[in-house]
This record gives sequence, structure tokens and C-alpha cells, in this order.
Amino acid sequence: MNPSLNKIEKRTRYDLVKRTKMENFCLLNGRYTRRGQTVLLGDSITEIFNWYELFEGFTRETGQSVYNRGISGDTSDRLLERLEPNALNIAPRNLVILIGTNDLGVGAPISFTVENVEKILRRSRESLPELNLVLQAVYPVNKHLNSAARYMVGRRKNEIIARLNAELRPVAERYGAHWLNLTPKLTDAQGNLSGEYCYDGLHLNTRGFEIAAQGILPLLAR
Repeated sequence: MNPSLNKIEKRTRYDLVKRTKMENFCLLNGRYTRRGQTVLLGDSITEIFNWYELFEGFTRETGQSVYNRGISGDTSDRLLERLEPNALNIAPRNLVILIGTNDLGVGAPISFTVENVEKILRRSRESLPELNLVLQAVYPVNKHLNSAARYMVGRRKNEIIARLNAELRPVAERYGAHWLNLTPKLTDAQGNLSGEYCYDGLHLNTRGFEIAAQGILPLLAR
């Protein structure tokens, strides 16, 4: 890894809180989860997903549990690190991935994220050939909502997010993953994340998560 990427990797190292969350998921996977279920894997946007309520009908219909394995602040390299102990080791039927916005937040180049996501999908496919994979496009942002949004969005830009998504799509297709791009449904007339669907320019509110769930559910294997 070149020196600039090495600096990025150091910035993405887990603190005590994040490492504890990862270890908690390892314990839950080892003692309490069932194989063949659905796993949501990602960063804070996944962690705060109102998944229990929004996937309750799916669970009633299929008998599948939906396990949330989101960790706030996660980047693609750290998600790769915990892929096996937090997701693959319980042989999920569905694996839904949303990752990359925090890579941009720490200044990682697009190539850094694409390389890590490709490794995530490759390992998932090699480990579980029948796994139903869903890769979500990185959501747009909106720094214009308020001062909190300017802080939360930071160096993320929708132009760069669009370029990242353009490179992630063929990676998803290469590994037989469903590509789910919710950008058209989440953006306002100016091309920013709509204030109707978020509260800080980065994280979705429940209205936004309704749209995410509506996009994900038809792609899940029953």
C-alpha cells in the first residue's frame, strides 16, 4: 500500500467502541443467531436502520430473521476485516451491503473503496456460492440543510459519490450481486439528499428508510 493509503488505513482503525461492537456481533453470531437468515452489513446508516419494523412483514412471511450488523463510522477496509466473523460465518441467505461514504469522509480515493468492495464480494461469493448478494449504491448527501449537515457531510461530494457508484456497479455485476441504486428516489430537485428523507444531510430518517426497505425487499431470496 502506498504511503497515502497507509495514512488512511491508520485513520480507520477501530476505537474501543467500534471494536466492542464488532466483538459483540461475533458473540451473537456464535451463540444466538440462526444460519440461512438475512444480514444487513454496513456503517452508521445501516446501524440506525429501523429494520425490525420495516422488515417485520418479511420475517412473518418467510420466517427469516433479519440481523443488523452495522457499525457507525465503518469504512470499506474495516468491513472487509469483519466480514467473516460478523456475517459469513452464519451462512446468511441474503447479505445486503452499504459501505463507502465514510471512505470519502476520510479522504480515501475511489480506487481504495472499489478495491475493498471487490474483495468483500469475492470473498462472499467464494465462501457461499449460493448467497444472495445485494450491493447498495452509496447514498447522496446534502450539506445545505443546516450547520449540522455541513459538519456531518464534511468532504463528501455528490459528484464523487456518483463516480464511486459508477465504478461499483460493474463490480456488483461481476460477482452476481443485485445492484440497488436508490439515488433517484432519495434526491431533491437539486440532486442532493432530500431533507424529507434525512435529518443531518447524511443519515436517513424513517421516511428515508422506508424507501430503502422498499428497494431491498423485492431483491431478497425467500
